Amino acid sequence: MKLKYIMGATVLSLILAGTAYPQQEQEKEKPQQEEQKPAEKPKTQQKQEQPSAKQQQQDQKNEQKQERQSAKQNEQQKSDQNNKQRQDQERQLTKQQQEDQKQQQRQHESVAKQQRTDEQRNDQRSGGGHGRIPDDRFRTSFGREHHFRVGHIDSRRFQYGGYWFTFNDTWPGEWAYTDDFYIDYIDGQYYLIDLTHPGVQLLLVVE
Repeated sequence: MKLKYIMGATVLSLILAGTAYPQQEQEKEKPQQEEQKPAEKPKTQQKQEQPSAKQQQQDQKNEQKQERQSAKQNEQQKSDQNNKQRQDQERQLTKQQQEDQKQQQRQHESVAKQQRTDEQRNDQRSGGGHGRIPDDRFRTSFGREHHFRVGHIDSRRFQYGGYWFTFNDTWPGEWAYTDDFYIDYIDGQYYLIDLTHPGVQLLLVVE
């Protein structure tokens, strides 16, 4: 009886042990599976983070694109401003040149008008004279250094140095045609002067 009881207890222990071992193995496997599951979570997180990284890259590209566009707009604005300033300077320069040309033209016209006025005044003062002796010709043939004798008067006219001279005033009584004379140019008028009687001057007109 005892032997049977012992054998029965041993068998029962083996059975119980065989039953418990698979349960222990299963219990050991469960923590491993549970540990593996959390390890898989980073993969899911990586999958979720990948779109975020792409979004950041896209945002960076958009920002860079906006910066380039902004820089381009600034350059265009500067270029437009420079062009406008250059155009304004050119217009001002052109306007100044036109004003200078007008001023020079007015000055030339004023000088020409003054010359015409002087010529007209000289003509009036000389009794409506018709000519003027060039300066170089006057220096070579006329003036105090060049004496001559009238010799003959023809209707208040005489000839000397290639020119005809007339006078409207009366021939001075103390003058002789054989005296030494010279023709001088005084205040825009020609005068016949007698060396013997230098205090008297006879106004002449060049024909």
